[in-house]
Amino acid sequence: MPATEFAIIDVETTHGDPMQGSIIEVAVIVHNGLRELDRWNTLVRTRQDIPPFIRRLTGITPAMLEQAPQFAQVAQSLKDSTEGRIMVAHNVRYDMTSIQHELARTGLSYHPDTLCTERLARRLIPNLTHYNLGDMCRHLSIGRGLEHRAAHDVQATLALLLRLISDHGLDQVLGSVVPWSEQRRA
Repeated sequence: MPATEFAIIDVETTHGDPMQGSIIEVAVIVHNGLRELDRWNTLVRTRQDIPPFIRRLTGITPAMLEQAPQFAQVAQSLKDSTEGRIMVAHNVRYDMTSIQHELARTGLSYHPDTLCTERLARRLIPNLTHYNLGDMCRHLSIGRGLEHRAAHDVQATLALLLRLISDHGLDQVLGSVVPWSEQRRA
């Protein structure tokens, strides 16, 4: 396998619309297709309220964020750990739009190559009823952990990516890499 490096990401936010919400958790795993190179995750303090629905969905409460860094304090680390790598997420439009929205507040900009495991799965495994991360993990017998927590979702996304590479080949996977542009946002 060539020395392709992936930065698998997942974010949890305060709203279903990434342009209205704020990031409250981010997780990153850097992987080269053979081994893990780096991993980190953090809760992120926000000034926005966490709606009850999001609290129930993620289990993240305002008290959990009290000592967490603000996004501006993790923005450069996020950019540094993902720059020069293919940014991978399940529904990458949502995660990247959330990240771009938060980065704009810090004065940073970032336009990586991206790979959406949801779109890739739709292309490589046609005719499934659902392609959300939970259903894909169940279909492929991939362990999931806690849903809607960034560290568990990013691990599941990595496992899905590696399975798609194993089953369909790296060239098929890399054929779905596209540059991120503001026009692709959610």
